[in-house]
Amino acid sequence: MRAEAWPLSEPEIAELINTLCFAFYKWDAEACGKRLILTDSVVLTRAEHEQVVAICLRLDAILGRLEAALLAQPALLTQLGIPPALIPFLTREQPDDLQLARYDVFLTPEGRWMVSEFNEDVPGGFNEADGLPSLLGPRLTNLAFTGGLRRAILDALRPYPRIALLYATGYAEDLQHMLIIRKWLEHEGHETVLAAPIHLTCRWRGPRFFQTPVDAAFRFYPGEWFQWLANLTTWKRALPRLPMMNPLRRLIRQSKRLYALWHHPDLLDADDRAFLAEHTPSTLPLERVVTIEDRSRWVLKNAFGRMGDTVFMGNLAHDKNWEEALTHARKQPREWLLQERFDVSPLRDGGQPFYPSLGVYLVNHAFAGYYSRAAHQPFINHEAYHVATLVEAA
Repeated sequence: MRAEAWPLSEPEIAELINTLCFAFYKWDAEACGKRLILTDSVVLTRAEHEQVVAICLRLDAILGRLEAALLAQPALLTQLGIPPALIPFLTREQPDDLQLARYDVFLTPEGRWMVSEFNEDVPGGFNEADGLPSLLGPRLTNLAFTGGLRRAILDALRPYPRIALLYATGYAEDLQHMLIIRKWLEHEGHETVLAAPIHLTCRWRGPRFFQTPVDAAFRFYPGEWFQWLANLTTWKRALPRLPMMNPLRRLIRQSKRLYALWHHPDLLDADDRAFLAEHTPSTLPLERVVTIEDRSRWVLKNAFGRMGDTVFMGNLAHDKNWEEALTHARKQPREWLLQERFDVSPLRDGGQPFYPSLGVYLVNHAFAGYYSRAAHQPFINHEAYHVATLVEAA
């Protein structure tokens, strides 16, 4: 894996970013006082790409077995931090297995690929994942974008003529994701309805949003937020009749506390446990931790934190901030966990080193492209850069 600068002048880069903002709805290409699109690319060899994809596909298969096993043992679901009010909903959904996932993969200095979390609930990045291959791809030689997220999503949703696009309407970032999905779907002849989950009604005529009947839903609204919906009983009626990407049962895979169940004797066989030990960090449920003697070894996380908003790295936090975070977490121990920290290999291409996180998309359990991010310290949050991910030509 290496870094390589875009083969563009600064005016060409500015034009590309401008087109990304307006033609692909990437309104937050500049935020936090800086451009959030890195003009270096991460370049994988063909062998590295195939290895990363193979790891993620096997993890997906393991997660599928775990999800099925946990749905059959609801008592264990409470250990994942899933809101109790939502647990009965996870078994009411259609059996249709629509999936959109993104796994965050890091390379350690020892050459191991480590997966810090599974984004199986509402992974983002559609605008960059569509825009950069379209705008930057034609200017590259001997390197290529791989996967094709747009085509994979369209193929998965082809059976459904009218689709509700559900998002948190108070967030412009969420709207930009829905607008690019709407553009793809309507270009293929689908009808769409932009809505929030609160707009659902469901009577004898089936699920509707703003009185418009729909055949399926694309959900970009965090699953754990459903517990606060005023129409939650309506959702209980609708779920058996509404195929959804992603179903609410993806909260099982989304929970970072799932990592703490790897060694449960009834869930996985020895081969799966060995594979997980090789590619995922050791995790402790917070309620079982008495003391933390070496905090630099640990990362404190909320089970359903997003964009690094509830991640505290012991080696980066000040003493006071770490103790305050740990004290807060211990008041709700079933919602928090500790993961063992691992080192990440930095990349450099003439400038400041950066630490990449490869985001591997899976759609219906098949590889569908990359959405990767990077930061100038080994911590990925909302201020991280998007970094194009390319694969060397065979």
